[in-house]
Amino acid sequence: MTTTRERAGRAGGPLDERQSEVLRSVIRSHIETGEPVGSRTVSRGARLRLSPASIRSIMAELEERGLLRRPHSSAGRVPTDPAYRVYVDHMIRLPQLAPGQAQAIDEALAGSRGEVAELLGQASRQLSLFSNRIGLVLAPELRRIVVERLEFVRLDERRVVAILVGRSGLVHNRILELEAAPDQAELDRIGNYLSAEFGGLTLPRMREILVRRLREERAAYDQLMAASLELGRKALEAEEADAEVFIEGASNLLKLPEFSDVDLVRPLLQALEEKRLLIELLGRVLDGEGVQVVIGEEDDLCRLARCSLVASSYGSSERPMGTVGIVGPTRMEYPRAIALVGYLARVLTRLLSTG
Repeated sequence: MTTTRERAGRAGGPLDERQSEVLRSVIRSHIETGEPVGSRTVSRGARLRLSPASIRSIMAELEERGLLRRPHSSAGRVPTDPAYRVYVDHMIRLPQLAPGQAQAIDEALAGSRGEVAELLGQASRQLSLFSNRIGLVLAPELRRIVVERLEFVRLDERRVVAILVGRSGLVHNRILELEAAPDQAELDRIGNYLSAEFGGLTLPRMREILVRRLREERAAYDQLMAASLELGRKALEAEEADAEVFIEGASNLLKLPEFSDVDLVRPLLQALEEKRLLIELLGRVLDGEGVQVVIGEEDDLCRLARCSLVASSYGSSERPMGTVGIVGPTRMEYPRAIALVGYLARVLTRLLSTG
């Protein structure tokens, strides 16, 4: 599939100073108003002293290059997705988050009382609050979690709850069906043994070692070790649960003029409800570096919903854990969104890495 970035690259080479300034002025005006931009508006906003006639000529050149388009019969023009790519990559200066906003975010997240789900939910609320768009946080995937300890709790004679505790504080539970559940004292000994043996490993690595040891001569292990390995295998053998995504502020988009047509916003609302496409999109950000911007046609979901995503992974570069992001229309205030997402990613990295 040809991407917007590739189409922009074939639009005729770099822009000259006058073209860059006119395009910047059109984009800024369209972001502010959502309306098509005419030459007189550009003449008031551009830093270059150009006549309306000269501006109209430059806007026609930009239209030929696929960076502007004329909606319907309007005399004004609006930026295309390739234009926003040029704007994000070459025209914006990334601001620092205002000290008051940073302090408010820090205080809100610090009030999560160590609960990871509450922390991630609060992070999505802060993204939505300060961007006035949709805030998203993709929770850590189980396969990426560094396990701190395993615990087991007896429910009845056949059922045991396996509790996996991540180093970040994330907790995952699942119920195991056994032929005969050990008593709680035995389960405590098994949990202590597995935690001592496998603490500090990721889930896939734990599973790999457990399976290998169980294939070895079982006679080499005493009764506690054999029971521990078997129970550990059962705790890890099920398919990992789907990643969880925290969403806040969907109603913000319904207030925008470009989403007044329900047919336009329906694909995004469906994605927010079903979450699968959204999780896939956020998951693709995990292995990238820094804040990433996906604009309109660069992704199928964004193309259908006429929106953009500003996102970043959180966690260490060696082991990213999840993703934070903002979804909004393509006429998004990208500098503000990039600053917010970058800050939230750094805060979550710090809080989760310290448990």
